[in-house]
Amino acid sequence: MDMKLSRFIKKIVVPLLLFTLLLTGCENSEQKVASAEMFELDGDTTSAGVSVGDGSAEFIKAYRDYVIWAAYTDSSSSYMVMSINEIPYDDSISTLIANFFIDGVATSEEDICEDNEIEESGLYSLLSSSSYLRAHEVIYRYLRFTWENSIITDIDSGELNYNETYEVPPNE
Repeated sequence: MDMKLSRFIKKIVVPLLLFTLLLTGCENSEQKVASAEMFELDGDTTSAGVSVGDGSAEFIKAYRDYVIWAAYTDSSSSYMVMSINEIPYDDSISTLIANFFIDGVATSEEDICEDNEIEESGLYSLLSSSSYLRAHEVIYRYLRFTWENSIITDIDSGELNYNETYEVPPNE
């Protein structure tokens, strides 16, 4: 009986566990694309329950699966992607969660580049071109958090409608 159980474990259970571990590993490495609801605020509280006055623990718990952009709040700083666990929350910084919505569907910059067979350096040109904007609705949404001494002091949400900003009326 022990031999049959041992064979069963080797043939069925071990491969099943390895397959589950592989799937879990892949799932954790992928970044989520934020839905439109994520960018809505109820006063000073996000749809994920993060509020002004919260600290990094609440922020990390709510947004650990998303791409996070961070910038120091001095005027010479620009946003750059940072690991959510390595952001210097105790500094005067701003963090940003943002993504594009093409024809109402949330999408990443990488997916836009892949779908249009362009390099990342061509993204701005594509998304601000009249021909692309006549064929697609392009909206950039963001959720910005301002930090002082490890505490969120402000949260704001906004969007840029590329069609309204960049589209040139067709020649008549």
